Amino acid sequence: MGELTEVRKRQKVKADIWLMEPSLAPNSSATERDEWLEAISRSIEEYAKKRTTFCPSRSLEEADSENKDEVSPLGSKAPIWIPDTRATMCMICTSEFTLTWRRHHCRACGKIVCQACSSNKYGLDYLKNQPARVCEHCFQELQKLDRQHSPKVGSPGNHKSPSSALSSVLHSIPSGRKQKKIPAALKEVSANTEDSSMSGYLYRSKGNKKPWKHLWFVIKNKVLYTYAASEDVAALESQPLLGFTVTQVKDENSESKVFQLLHKNMLFYVFKADDAHSAQKWIEAFQEGTIL
Repeated sequence: MGELTEVRKRQKVKADIWLMEPSLAPNSSATERDEWLEAISRSIEEYAKKRTTFCPSRSLEEADSENKDEVSPLGSKAPIWIPDTRATMCMICTSEFTLTWRRHHCRACGKIVCQACSSNKYGLDYLKNQPARVCEHCFQELQKLDRQHSPKVGSPGNHKSPSSALSSVLHSIPSGRKQKKIPAALKEVSANTEDSSMSGYLYRSKGNKKPWKHLWFVIKNKVLYTYAASEDVAALESQPLLGFTVTQVKDENSESKVFQLLHKNMLFYVFKADDAHSAQKWIEAFQEGTIL
C-alpha cells in the first residue's frame, strides 16, 4: 500500500510540473523545456530509489531492476494529457479544430486528436481493461503489443469500436471538418521539435501599426517556422532566413523587447518578446540563421 501511494505521489508531481511548465518559462526553447523536465524527473526517481534502498525488505539489486523497467508498456499507466490550448489541429491528420469538429484526447498517449482519428476503443491496463478512446497510432501499437505478449482471445475489452467500416465513414465526413491541403514542407518540422536553434512564443506584426498576433516560432536549419500553438504538427508557414537582416528597435516604450526582420532594407515582420533577455536570445538566433 505504501509503495502504491509513493507511485501516485510521483505521478502527481510529474503532472503538476507539466501543467506549471508553460507559465514558468513561456519563452524557453523546446530543448530547454525538455532538459528541465528530464532533470526534475531524474531527481524524483533518484529520491524514490534511495527510499526503496533503505527499505529492509528490498535489496539494492531489486531497486536497480525496478528503475530499469521504468519505461512502461503503452496503456499500463495513465498518460499526461496535452493541454487543449497547445494544439489547434489534430496531431495525426492536421484537420483544424472548430466548434463542431472538437478535440479529443487519446487515453493511451495523451495527444489531442479529432473524432475521426480516435474512433477506436481499446482495453487499457490502467483502466482495468475497460475500453477507452485511443488514437489510430496507439490502437495499432496496442494490437501489436497484445499479439506479441499475451493475446487475449475473446476478451471484450480489447477490440475496435466502432468497426473499421464505420471508422472509414467518419474519416470521410465533411461536415464540421476544416481540413486544407498542407504542403509537405510545412509538415517536416513539428512545433515541439527537439533539435531546433530556438523555439517559443513571440508576438508578431506585419507593420508598426498592424495588430499583434501571439504565435509559436521555431528556427531550424536557418528556416523560420510559424505555428498557431506549441504542439501543432504542421506549420502555418515557413520562411528561409538567408538574405534577411535583424535589427533591434530602440524605443523607450518597447524596453528593448521589439526587433525587426528586414529584407533588402524593407520591413518584413516586427517581433516582440515578453522581456529584453528573451528578445536578445531571439535576435542572436535570427542573426545566426541569416548567415551561411
